[in-house]
Amino acid sequence: MAHSNATTTLINRLPSTPYSGLESGFISAIVAAAFLSAISVVFLLLFNVFRPSRLGDQTNIPIIFASLLTSNLLQSIGTLVDLRWVLGGGVFSGSLCSFQGGIKQAGNVGTAVWSFSLALHSFNLLFLRSRISRRSKWLTLALGWFFVVFVVSIGPLAIQKKSDGPYFGPSGFWCWITVQYPTSQLCLEYILEWMSAFFSFLLYMTVLLRVRGNLIQKTNGKWSLRWVSRSESWQLAFARDYLDSCTVKMAAIIVWYPVTYTALIVPISIARFASYAGAPIPNSVTFLADIVFALEGFANLLLFFGTRRFIPDLTTIPDLSTPRSRLDKNSPEMTGISPFVLMPSHEQAVDPAVSDTTVSVSQEKTEARPTRMDSVSSVASHESTRPLLV
Repeated sequence: MAHSNATTTLINRLPSTPYSGLESGFISAIVAAAFLSAISVVFLLLFNVFRPSRLGDQTNIPIIFASLLTSNLLQSIGTLVDLRWVLGGGVFSGSLCSFQGGIKQAGNVGTAVWSFSLALHSFNLLFLRSRISRRSKWLTLALGWFFVVFVVSIGPLAIQKKSDGPYFGPSGFWCWITVQYPTSQLCLEYILEWMSAFFSFLLYMTVLLRVRGNLIQKTNGKWSLRWVSRSESWQLAFARDYLDSCTVKMAAIIVWYPVTYTALIVPISIARFASYAGAPIPNSVTFLADIVFALEGFANLLLFFGTRRFIPDLTTIPDLSTPRSRLDKNSPEMTGISPFVLMPSHEQAVDPAVSDTTVSVSQEKTEARPTRMDSVSSVASHESTRPLLV
């Protein structure tokens, strides 16, 4: 009996996935990347707490962005547990392993949820110009985190089977959803991440086209998408109102958030999908992909400070819920306005439709400036729908 207990104890102390020297080096690099992201996220959270926001009370962006950073922090904490496996020479089953699996999934799912929430909120603000209430802020916060908790807890509570073993446990070189539950790995994380990246990019591009003036709504309620050459892009400015002019740079910059998020999840997703398909994937490829993925918090730090100067101070511009005016296809704003038009010279016959008052005023201006009578008197400034011909 004593021999049996000693054998059981020895087996429990052995790692489920032992590391080689090279593997320990790679995983140490992953831990370093996660540590860099954790420091970046903590700095960003403190910066946004102690620095006054330029977004005012018109948006829920600060609270959504804070939730996104919190999810990045959960990702980093889950990856930092790998340091225990490096020191122990491999992955060990147990409560710490289950904790790592749950916290990593919570961070990954949370990042997907809040990235999409940020895109959806930007769409409501800049495209629909919906009015944001205080109630919506807390409702968004509650629903988002409820979904994260639900996705993480449904595995151990409802999906896990005794015959298949624990839901969270050793999965490759770290702990996550075990290989006995491949459908959960795919549907409860990877598909959520890719759906978030795809729909976020779609929403941001729609916002950009709307704010730039490519996508307009006509007076009859129909939508029109127009493309112009780079040399004629100045025409798009005529379809913008003041708010769009203030936020057009911001709309062009925030598209980089889903682009960056997609770039970070592509390597690890490809490695996982190839593994599911039975393709032999070198361990070094998996490690490099996870290093890239672990840098998500650091990437958000770079994006935040790189794009912050393009975010307008919303306290200095009109309310974002101000409705846009619809344009008629024949309106001057659709093709541009030329504020000046050439008039007939004095040598030509005067149009009889011109009033005596206009003629007398023109003559008075001509007499007042005899040295420039040939140029000043030949131009009148008034609205015209005809373009200026040069």
